[in-house]
Amino acid sequence: MTIVFPDRGLHLGVLGALLDRGEIPADRITAIVGSTGPDGPDDGYPGPGPRLDESLDLLHAVPLPAAAVAAIDSLDFDGGNEIYMVIEQALDIDTGGESDDYNVTSLEGIDQLSGLRSLSLDGHGYHPEPLGLTPLTAHPALQNLILTGTCTEAAVLESLPHLQTLDVSLARLDDPEVPTRLEARGVTIR
Repeated sequence: MTIVFPDRGLHLGVLGALLDRGEIPADRITAIVGSTGPDGPDDGYPGPGPRLDESLDLLHAVPLPAAAVAAIDSLDFDGGNEIYMVIEQALDIDTGGESDDYNVTSLEGIDQLSGLRSLSLDGHGYHPEPLGLTPLTAHPALQNLILTGTCTEAAVLESLPHLQTLDVSLARLDDPEVPTRLEARGVTIR
């Protein structure tokens, strides 16, 4: 069984985690990205150009093995992650991994990451539009969570049975009392 996450940024982050774990080789990513044609190098930051967008669409279509996805225990979206460097090297662009093209806009399907204990939505996990947290409902393993930007459905965080730390220092929650209630149950709030 394979998975394709609805959100391109989330799918790319999971693909990056599989790359880090050695489950997807860098040369496979390079071959996919390299198939976008010989248009020449795109300009760098802030607008890397149409080849990056096309490449990310191709990578978004790569089906991910469900068992390997379920085994991922940590996911972050730091601009320095290897996945972004492999893509940019193959395209001969340099945003330093800081293109907004990598951003996560939806957490739909995150339940497929059933072994996920740590999720950092800093970096490319930042989202300019409000991010709905409903897909995190009752996640079975999540212990550490860093949120950024405006987040809606924050009450869902109270359904996380194993949550130990929650960093909302760069986030705005639609229910600002959620951190207080979580802290009362023993969750460390930052």
